This record gives sequence, C-alpha cells and structure tokens, in this order.
Amino acid sequence: MNTNDLLLADLIKKASEIMKKLKRDEVNTLVPKSEQLIKFEDISLDYSRQLVDQKILTSLTKLDQIKNFKRKVRSLFSGKEMALHTFFRQGEVGFKDENTETWKQIEKQFLMVQELCEKLEKGEKTGWKNDRFENVIFLGLGGSMIPQKFVHKALKHKYRTSRLKFAFFSNPDGLDLSEYLISCNARTTFFVVQSKSFKTPEVFFLFDYARKWLHDHGCGTTSVFSQFLVVTSNPKSAKAKGFISDHIFEIPEKLGGRFSIWSAMGFSLALMAGKENFNSFRIGAKNMDQHFYKATVLQNLPIIMALISIWNRTFLNFPTQLVVSYSSALDNFVPYLQQLEMESLGKSINKEGVKVSYPTSGVIWGGSGFDAQHAYFQLLHQGTDIVPTTFIEVLEDGSETNNLPVSSYTEENIRAQADALAVGSPLNGFDGNRPSSILSINGISPYNLGALMALMEHKVFVQSVFWNLNCFDQPGVELGKRLLLSKTSNINEEI
Repeated sequence: MNTNDLLLADLIKKASEIMKKLKRDEVNTLVPKSEQLIKFEDISLDYSRQLVDQKILTSLTKLDQIKNFKRKVRSLFSGKEMALHTFFRQGEVGFKDENTETWKQIEKQFLMVQELCEKLEKGEKTGWKNDRFENVIFLGLGGSMIPQKFVHKALKHKYRTSRLKFAFFSNPDGLDLSEYLISCNARTTFFVVQSKSFKTPEVFFLFDYARKWLHDHGCGTTSVFSQFLVVTSNPKSAKAKGFISDHIFEIPEKLGGRFSIWSAMGFSLALMAGKENFNSFRIGAKNMDQHFYKATVLQNLPIIMALISIWNRTFLNFPTQLVVSYSSALDNFVPYLQQLEMESLGKSINKEGVKVSYPTSGVIWGGSGFDAQHAYFQLLHQGTDIVPTTFIEVLEDGSETNNLPVSSYTEENIRAQADALAVGSPLNGFDGNRPSSILSINGISPYNLGALMALMEHKVFVQSVFWNLNCFDQPGVELGKRLLLSKTSNINEEI
C-alpha cells in the first residue's frame, strides 16, 4: 500500500473505532478539549466538542485529495476556476495584474452602481410623473435573492443609511407582493429584477405582476420600463424584453449566482447601507481571502471547518448538520448556507464525470437556537441519529446591545447546550457524545458579515477539492429548469 492508502486506512479505522464506542454508549468518548480553538480577527471557532483531534486533522491534510491545495487556491483567486467572486472584493489576493480587463469592468460596474444609488437617494432618479422614489422592491430567487435577504436582515437595524423602503419577493404566486403593493404608490415605486440567466420563469411572473400593477395605476406602456432595473449576465435577453440599456447591470457569466452579492447583485446592500458600508463588506471578505490564502493549514479557519465537515460526513457518515443562530440579525443565515453548501456540494458525480463512492454534502437544517431548544433539541439529545451541530453566537458589549443580561445569558446558554450534547446524562437516557462547534462573531458589522460569508465560501471550496467536485455548477437545478421550460414555453412567450 502507498502512503496515501495507509493514511486513508488509518483514518477509516479511527472512524470505525469512534462509531463502535458511540454504539456501546461509552461515556466520555467526547470530552471538551480547551486547546481546540482557532481564530481570525473577529471570528473564532471552538471545536473542542467535535469527535476529532489534531492527529486526525493532520492526517486529513496529508491525503492526496489535499495535496497541491495551494495551487488550487491560487487557481481560484486568479480566475481559472469557473468563479470570479473574489475579484469583486476590493482587490483579490495578488493577481490583479494578470486580469487587467476584468478589473476595469468591475470598477466600471461599481461606479455605475454608486451613481444609481446616489440618484435614487437624492431623488434625481424619478418615476414617470417625475416623483422621487420612496420604495424599492427586489424581485428574484435563488442565488440572486437569498444572500440579499440574509445581508439586508443582518445589517438594516444598525447600518441603514437610506431613506428608502425595501422589500424582497420570490414567490411567483404574487400573494405577498400584492399585499405589500397595497401600501405603495405606483408613481414612487422602483423595481429591481435580479436574475443571472434571465431565463427563470418565476422571475417573469413576478415582473409581469409588477408591470400590470404599474399599468393599472396609470403608467403608460412606453414609460413602464423606466421603473425597472435589471441585474443579469444575459443583457441581450433583457434588452429583447424591452428593458432600457442604462437600466441593465451586467455581471460576468463566470460569477455564480450564490457567489454574486459582491457584484451589482449586491445593489440592495449598496443602496440600503451606502458606499462606505458596502466597501467595508467587501474588505471584510477580502481579508478573509488573504487569511485563507496565507495561513498555515492547521491555523486556517476555512480549512479547519471544512475538514471537520468532511470527517463528520465522509468518515463518520453523519447525514445531516444542524446550524442554530442565537442572534435575530442572523435569522436568514441558514437559508443562505443551505443554498451555498447543498447546491455547491450536493453531487454524486466528480469532475471527471465518474460517480463517487463516498458520501458528499450532508443536509443542512436549523434556524433560531432559542426556538430550537424548546422544539427539536429533544431529537439532538435522545434521537437515534447523531446530528453534528454548529452554534452561532454574536458577542456584543452591553453598550452596543443595551441589554447585557441577555448577552451574558445567551453566551452561557450556548455553552450549556453544547456541554449537554457532549457529556449527556447516561443514567437518564442521554448518551452524550453528540459533536458540536461554537462559531463566535464579535458583533455584526458589514466588515464582519463579509468575512463570515467569505469564510463559508472557502469552506465549501475546500470540501469540493477533497471530494473532487465542481462547486460552481448546479446541473440538477438546470435539469429542472430545462424540463420546466419545455413544458411551459407557451406561457413564457405570453409574459
């Protein structure tokens, strides 16, 4: 056997031994270890309650799957992968001179975004009756919308600088949209249609509903498109549909939808929080990029998080992973993660087109930790399946939250829950040995949120390298779209 086979065999043996101990309900298989803490700036990970140690992590990094990893990361940052999201982060890591034209296009796009934001905010961009806009409504779904909702919810309370009102809609039935429009004035309402492909039927249903609403409230056919902006990688189709060229922001085809918030797809953040905060958001991501590129493997936050997920999924064969947040600002974090990870890694075919022989992405689920504790945490403690859990906490001082008792309670509560899962109470039927991590963020800010999202993107990339998957495509999603389009082509033509 070669070295890689020996390492792999040893890891499989260790995983088997751990699972045998768990099945025998051996107490203290999982004992919190204080040294298992890793940090970058305002984000830290305590993984002392995971079923993993430094020897296992070191062995994982020596496998062939991680060899030449630096070269693959360089390939990501230099634009050789089917992805350009790092290019939009206020300067990526050391490859600017190699992509001059791409950089020129990016800078031009940000100037266009900023110019429109200023015109809408100052009332220089007006509706068909020259009224200044009061409402901005975003229409889209999937990667064009989920990250926007997450970021908007996280930052709107403390970092909103705009006088405008914002709303986001994805369901093509129009029920939520129609209810919201009751309180809107058509003359002062601006719509942003966000669709990378500009082929998604659901988006066209929403657009058609908005267009008819404008018509019903006096907007003429020739004026209606002045009330719309489009963000897409398919400007040709947008123009054919009638949208005004100056109201079309083009993003690159190589910029995946779920990675696109750093571009003009982040228009909602740029408009809501202003240029300075949008730039801070991108800088936070850029600095996480640099950490990912430069830090040693065992001090590298995205790599460690990825290796823990790989160990839990591929070696210990846990089918799901739970993410619970204890900050209402992060209420939309789980839907964001669900798309990012399961669309990127939910694949059984590798880059060579061969079916893999090992488990890949697990099912991500979760939500509010406070609700979860009084609902499905029962399953975590005594259920027949082990569910690795990530607790997300936001650390803020009393002056920032104005409620120090709640902050202290939350911090202690999370650790009590994590310890309960780890240690259990065997005499009372709680086996314990349920793995968990605590991801801590020192306050929600545009900078820290950018760093958090970049961290998750890089974690996914590491997992894709290990599993030899293309994390930048979504063939299953595209198959569903093609079948739908073949059955509804006549409907699409009508709208």
